[in-house]
Amino acid sequence: MPQQTGKYALLSDEELMFCVSTGEVLAFDEIYFRYSKRLLGYYIRMLNFDRELAQDALQDLFLKIAEAPEKFDKTRSFKTWIFSVASNSCKNFYRHKKIVSESHEEIKYSAESINDSAFLNAASKMDALMFRKMLEEALNELPAEKKEAFILKYQEEKTIAEIAFIQDCPEGSVKSRLHYTIKVLEEKLKIFKPLN
Repeated sequence: MPQQTGKYALLSDEELMFCVSTGEVLAFDEIYFRYSKRLLGYYIRMLNFDRELAQDALQDLFLKIAEAPEKFDKTRSFKTWIFSVASNSCKNFYRHKKIVSESHEEIKYSAESINDSAFLNAASKMDALMFRKMLEEALNELPAEKKEAFILKYQEEKTIAEIAFIQDCPEGSVKSRLHYTIKVLEEKLKIFKPLN
């Protein structure tokens, strides 16, 4: 048994999904081991810190993988694909609950660069607990697609291209969402910005 687990630990995500599609349970267990904790954290943040709802969403996601592993697009990175599926389930949640009103207007991305390093440097210099609480409150007030773009970029460390794939939108829209979100957060969290 440990030898089989070791074998699966050496496989890439994409190879594991091939094994899952042939019914190998231990390959599924390895995928779950690699992604469940990270995806639970993603769901918790996206679903307004409702841990029970996040756990249900995680269970649904892995149930879908177990029931239909062939839906994995073998031409894509598994990591990007699984976050795309998770993102879609969050979108469905928001649509179902009618929490977020659909908006077709995107704020135009300005030519100025997103000054994320200054923002993140300021964040590291203040009381972490208070900052985190205020950041969570500010993010929860944002439209879902802007909140998600921020979480994917700064907490999941996804690239603009990966976020565009996950959110099924052009890269310019992702940049616009991030730019807008950074501006809103800088304003709401300006008490943490050093004066020098």
